[in-house]
Amino acid sequence: MVVIAGFLGLIFGSFATAASYRIPRRESIVTGRSRCPHCGNVVTAVENVPVFSYVFLRGRCRHCGNAISPRYPLTELATGVLFALAFWKFGLSLRAVAYAAFFWVLVVLTVIDLEHRLLPTRVIYPSVVAGWLLLTADALIANEPSRLLDALVGMAIFGGFFFTVAFLVPRGMGMGDVRLALLLGTFLGYLGGAGFVLLGMFMSFLTGAVVGGIAAVVTKGGRKMKIPFGPFLAAGTLIAIFVGRPVLDAYLGTL
Repeated sequence: MVVIAGFLGLIFGSFATAASYRIPRRESIVTGRSRCPHCGNVVTAVENVPVFSYVFLRGRCRHCGNAISPRYPLTELATGVLFALAFWKFGLSLRAVAYAAFFWVLVVLTVIDLEHRLLPTRVIYPSVVAGWLLLTADALIANEPSRLLDALVGMAIFGGFFFTVAFLVPRGMGMGDVRLALLLGTFLGYLGGAGFVLLGMFMSFLTGAVVGGIAAVVTKGGRKMKIPFGPFLAAGTLIAIFVGRPVLDAYLGTL
């Protein structure tokens, strides 16, 4: 089951590469064939097999010979791994489907934010709506309606905190991060209430500080270096989802 989920993730990862390329450019993600960004030639089905085609073509376009960005196979691999982890953690369930879809959105937003420093509302708002529909259905099936209240509290904590920061320090936090925090708080709160949300927030800032510090030293960018925060929000959320329970138990055990 986990292996099958991983293969499905590779396929959806291929779609994620197209979505992350087209959405910032206001192009349709439903119609139109994938094309080489250099020569414009249509990518055939054989050339569009996740990961395999990149390796087979040695990372170059078959038509013009220009290098293909490694972000494409990396995006596909990341989505495949996250899909597999979703079904490993939640089993064959609607919850696994909901979180696999959530992870797909995080991958797309991470790629877009890294390249364009943008977290599009046309991705976040529909994801919030779809997420609530899926989580509501899962809560009803599992007969755990209290999880929805936890999700609402999580949305308020994560989104409210980031809105306050953006309001007080507008140059330090964009509204895109605030909107993303609403989505992250929903999915974190659904799993573990306020504790999970706070842990996700802490891990987001921790990973951002560590990676940002390393990047500043390596590139000698100093404090003026600007790094999008969306990927760190996604990373902190994933860490909380997969290892949050042992971390919280260990912390509470020391009190």
